[in-house]
Formats: sequence, structure tokens, C-alpha cells
Amino acid sequence: MPRLAPPRHPVTILLDGEAVVAERGEPAAVALVAAGHRTLARSPKFHRPRGPACLRGACDGCLARVDGVPDVMTCRVPAAEGMRIETQNVVGSRDTDLLRLTDWFFPEGMNHHELLAGVPGASRVMQGLARRVAGLGKLPDGRPASPAPARRRAVDALVVGAGPAGMAVALALVDRGRRVEVVDDDLTWGGAARALVGRARRGWEPLLEAMHRAMSTSRVTVRPLTTAAGIYGDDVLVVDGAGVEVVTAKTLVLAPGAHDGVLAFEGNDLPGVMSARAAARLLSYGVLAGERVVVAVAPGAGPFGEACGEACPGATLVRGAPVRASGSARVRGVSIAGPEGEVRLPCDALLVDAPRAPAYEICAQAGAELVHEAAGFRVRTGAGGRIRDGVFAAGEAVGTPFDPAEIAREARAIAEAM
Repeated sequence: MPRLAPPRHPVTILLDGEAVVAERGEPAAVALVAAGHRTLARSPKFHRPRGPACLRGACDGCLARVDGVPDVMTCRVPAAEGMRIETQNVVGSRDTDLLRLTDWFFPEGMNHHELLAGVPGASRVMQGLARRVAGLGKLPDGRPASPAPARRRAVDALVVGAGPAGMAVALALVDRGRRVEVVDDDLTWGGAARALVGRARRGWEPLLEAMHRAMSTSRVTVRPLTTAAGIYGDDVLVVDGAGVEVVTAKTLVLAPGAHDGVLAFEGNDLPGVMSARAAARLLSYGVLAGERVVVAVAPGAGPFGEACGEACPGATLVRGAPVRASGSARVRGVSIAGPEGEVRLPCDALLVDAPRAPAYEICAQAGAELVHEAAGFRVRTGAGGRIRDGVFAAGEAVGTPFDPAEIAREARAIAEAM
């Protein structure tokens, strides 16, 4: 897809041997989409084409082999000169995978555990076939590195998540003299606020600027590409490129945000169908999601659909839920149920803005109580965002509206409760 401007610091990466020009440091998946590559992966079992759908490490649409390492989320890898990206688990090519025949032979689904079960010798053959069809990556190239011993250390305040809520809480704690460390599995900090473009971003600029000042003066330490993988009692298992460490914090704040809303409609897994938030992330890197863009804004969603509708030239914004998306290797059109009936629109990119689901998982590991609502499981906290002594939760995970004023109010309440 076209870039709004050529890369300022170009590097060349390779996709299955084909040279692709990228902006140094941008997510590799963004560079591939910008070059017009929509199909980057294949679904397990049926090998249907897959493309990036979330750009936040929550789908399998950009999974590939990178520099000899299998099963890498290319949206979480910064583009670098000479990077080798290879499509994995295909017979044929990325665009023409012969294992796609599985989907045609079994249109009603398939249970591979029952194929030729009980036939002497045949079950072993079917196990090997099922392993190949299921899309398990080959082992990494070269000899495996010796595992480094886990490190253990203590910190004053640890914030998990560098999105709006995490930033606001970190700044509120710093203002009260706390030493704050923030971890986030993205390439950069800012989360959904940084993804917004145009008018939708203006309300978040003061928070982003304040965070930048705090980082530049070392008042806050931010560790990107770092995952809080689990919470065990008072210990947080933290993983980054250097290895694993166990961190114990006097104060732990969990701000994991929310997952993109997913609507059930025919063809919702076609390459070119992505969340409006993912498309907004593309725009933040200067890449358009497509040339004929349709934005479907479902009831209760926002603000990413409206932002994309304004920023994408010629985009068609429809308020309603998609009924079906058409296409084979990529989306070609969509039918949307609107107030005046079903509307059929051609497109090469369908951006779906649906109510987001709270990312409750790590909060549950910390002992949080969960409440089931229409959007999913929400974290229920006590006064000041308290989960238990020394552990707090904030942001969309607890149901706080995605609004600068509400996020700031919540951050002050949490800091005061400590």
C-alpha cells in the first residue's frame, strides 16, 4: 500500500528473497503492508490466507520466520538492514499454498484425529500430515544458545503497559517522588494514544509530551519490547531480549489496555480486514491501509474508525456491522448492515471499529476479581484501583473510558490511594 512519504532512513529487508524498502526501526509487518504484501501467513489446519489484523501481537496474521527463528510476530520486530523474513509452513509459495486444498476437500471442517484412525501404520502417516498441516515451525537455524540464568531484582514502582493509563499513572507516581519503571511489549511507548492521528490525537498530546519530558529527564524508565509474562505471588516474570528476570515491586500497577473488538461475519479473516486501531497504527507510521478503504463503525465503538475515515483519502465510513466480506486471497468487497438496510461496497481494505474487550488476563493472575459484561471480562477493583495490597489496575481493563480527562482522574485517584 502507498506510503504518505518515502522512508527517511531506508533499509532493505527481504521477504522470501524479495527486497522490500522499510523505514529503519518501524515494525517489519508495517513495511511489508506498505510494499503491498497482504498475505504473510497461513491459518493452521486449513491454510487459509492470513494478513495483519491487529498489529499489536494479538493475532497470527503476521507470523513468519525471521532471521532463522520461527513463529515471530513481525509486528513486534523492528526493521533492520538485511533482515530475512520467510513465509513458513507452506507447500508452494506464500500466495499459492498447495495445502490450501485441505480447505477445499473438507468444506464442512475436519477432525484430523479421526482420519484413518485404527488403520495399521496409517495413523503414524496421518500424524505427520497433521503436524505439517497444523503449521508448526521448523527449529531455529544454528545451535541453540545456552539459556542465561534468570535475574532477580526489586524496584520501587513497576507499571505494566505504556499506553495512556500506564503513562498517566507513571507520571502521577513520579510527581509524588516515586521511582517508576514501565514495561511494554510494543516497539515504542504511547499505546493507542500514539496510534491516533489528526483531530483524535489532539486531546492526548499533553499526556504524550509530559511522558516524553519525564523520560528525557530520567524521571521515568521505559522498557519497550519487554513482556510481563506472568505474576506469581509478589513476583513478576519479565522477559526481554536479554533473557528473563523476576521483579518484585513495592507498588505494581497493571494497565494492559483492551483487545480489539472482533465481530462475527463471513470473511472476517481475509487479508485486508483489520481493526480500525491497527489501521490507525499504520497511519501513524505513514502507511495507508489500502487504496479503496471502507470503515465500519459498530455501535459503541470509537474513536479509531472516525480517525481513519478522516485520514484515509477517499475512505467510505459506514455506521453499522459487516454482514459478509468477499474475496479469496484478499478482501474485495463488503456488505454492511446500516440504518437503511444492507449496503454493498467494493474495497481492498476493511477497517472494523468494534467495542474493545478488556485485557484482563494478567490482572486475573494478580488475583483480581472479574465481572462479565457485554464486551468481555472486566477487572473489578476496590477504591483507588486496588486489587490487593500493593497491586493496582487502571485503564480500559477496569472499564475506564478511553478519554484523556477520565484517564487523568483515575491516575490521580490511584496515586492518592497509595
